[in-house]
Amino acid sequence: MVNPARLLGFAFANADLLFEVDSKGTIVFATGAVSEFARQPQLVGEHGGSLFEPMAGAKFATYVKGLGHGGRAGPLKVHLANGGQAFLSLCHLPLNGENISCTLSKPGAKSSFGGDGKDIKTGLADGDAFLASAGKIAANTDALALVEIPGLPDAVAKLSHGAGESLLHRVGQMIAQTGVKAAGRLSPSTFGAVAGIGTRNKLGQAVRDALAEGGLGALQVEETLVSLKAKGLSADQRMLALRYVTDRLSRRRPGERLPADLDTAFEGMVRETEARALKLTETVAEGSFELAFQPIVKLANREISHYEALARFAQNQGTAETIQFAEALGIADAFDAAAAIKVISAIEREGVRGASIALNLSGHTLSTPSSFALIAGFLAKKRALAKRVLIEITETAEIADLEGANKAIQTLRELGYRVGLDDFGAGAASFQYLHAFTVDFVKIDGSLVKAIGKSARDDALLKSILKLCGELKIETIAEYIIDQRVFDRARDMGFDLGQGAFFGAPMSDLPPPPLATAAAARRQGIRESWG
Repeated sequence: MVNPARLLGFAFANADLLFEVDSKGTIVFATGAVSEFARQPQLVGEHGGSLFEPMAGAKFATYVKGLGHGGRAGPLKVHLANGGQAFLSLCHLPLNGENISCTLSKPGAKSSFGGDGKDIKTGLADGDAFLASAGKIAANTDALALVEIPGLPDAVAKLSHGAGESLLHRVGQMIAQTGVKAAGRLSPSTFGAVAGIGTRNKLGQAVRDALAEGGLGALQVEETLVSLKAKGLSADQRMLALRYVTDRLSRRRPGERLPADLDTAFEGMVRETEARALKLTETVAEGSFELAFQPIVKLANREISHYEALARFAQNQGTAETIQFAEALGIADAFDAAAAIKVISAIEREGVRGASIALNLSGHTLSTPSSFALIAGFLAKKRALAKRVLIEITETAEIADLEGANKAIQTLRELGYRVGLDDFGAGAASFQYLHAFTVDFVKIDGSLVKAIGKSARDDALLKSILKLCGELKIETIAEYIIDQRVFDRARDMGFDLGQGAFFGAPMSDLPPPPLATAAAARRQGIRESWG
C-alpha cells in the first residue's frame, strides 16, 4: 500500500546527496555520496543540521521550520561539519506531508543546480521545480511522459567536457521544442514531461535525434507515457501520482523497469488510499479500536506510578503510522477525543481506588483551537477524575503556535490534569517546547535511554537534560527500559520513573483495584494516584 503521507518522491537533477527530513529536521531517507558530506556512514535518524557547521545548521533548522507547502529554497552555499562546502536546496512538495526534500551538491563538480529552479546542463527545470508545477498544470487530456537513457551518465563521462556539455544541452533543447507544457530532469539519466497524449513518439524521437547528433545514437531510450485524464483524479491526486512515479524511479534497482501499466497502478493506489481513509474514519467514529495499558514505575522502589494507554488497531495497522495517517487526513482530533472517552470510561469502571492512566494528545489537537475546545470541554466535565489522568503531548505533528499551545496546556493544568511532553529529545523542537511550555513531566525518548552508557557524549546530554528538569521541578520518565542494565543506569543517572518491557508489556486490561489499606496497596506495587 502506498501511504500518501510518506511518499518521498526524490526527483532532483544530478545532486550528489539526496535526503529527506521530517518536520522536526530528522533525516528519514538518504542516498548518494554520504561519505563526501557527512562524518557518519548512516544518516537516517540523525538531525539534518548535524551535516553542517553550527551557524549553517541553525539556518537549516530555520528553513525546515518555515518552508511552507510548495515552497523551495536554494541553492544555498553552506559550510559542512566535515570542513567542506556544498550547495543546499530544499523543497516542500505538495502531498509530501510535513517532510522536506533536500539535496547537497559539490561546488563546481557534478552539481547541476542553477539559482532559478533549472538544471544548468540541460536548461530544463530541475526535478523539484518540475514536480512542483506539473501537478498544477496537468489537464484532463495530459499525460506524464518519462524518458530514461540508462547509459547516458557513463557515455557522457567518456566524452570531452565540451562535447558532454553540448550533448546534454541539446537533449534538453530538443525536449523543450516538442511542445510540452513542462519538462524537467529527474535524475542524471531520466527526464520527465507533461504533455498531450499524442506526444509519446514525438518526445522519444526528439531524444534519439539529439543523441544521434552527439554520436550516441546507439544508446537505448526507454519511454513510458501515463495518462492523467480524469478517472476521478483531483489535482492533488495527480500530484500524488507524479510522486509515486518519481519515488519508484529513485528506488529502482539497476535494470528494474517500471510497471508496464502505470495507469492501473495509479488507479489502484488512489483506491487503496481512499479505502483506508474511509476505514480509519469509521474506526475513529465508532471507537472500534482497543487500548492497551503499560505500567510506568518509580525507579527508586519499582512501585507502579500509573499506566500509559496505548491505542491498538486492527491487524496489520501499525499504531504510530496509523496515527500519522490520521493527522494527514485531518482526523487526529477526532481520534484524540475517542481515546479520551475510552480512558475516562476505563477509570470510571475501576472505581475510586483504580489506577491512574496517561492519555496521549497530539500536538495537532493541542494547537488547533476548535479541536482543543472539544476535548477540553469533555475533560472539564470529568475534572473530578483529573488526579487520575495524565496527558502526554506527542510530537508527531510539530506545534507552530507555541504561545497558543502553552495556553492550552495551562488550561488543562488548571483543571487539575498533569501534563507532560512525550518523546522528549527525539525532535529538534524538544528544547524549544521545554522553554515555551510549563509542564509537569517529560518522557525522554527511548533512542536516548537505550544508549545509556554507550557514549560519553550522549550520557552528558542526558545528564544535562535531567539537571535542567530537576531545576525546573519537572519529573522525568525514561522510555525503553528493556533490561537490568538500562534500568540500573537510568536509576543511577537520576531518572524518576521508567517504562519499558523490563517492567511489563502492554496489557489489554488494567490490574484489579488494590486492597483497602495503603500498606496492602504498597505491597502490591500499586499507587492510588500520581502525586
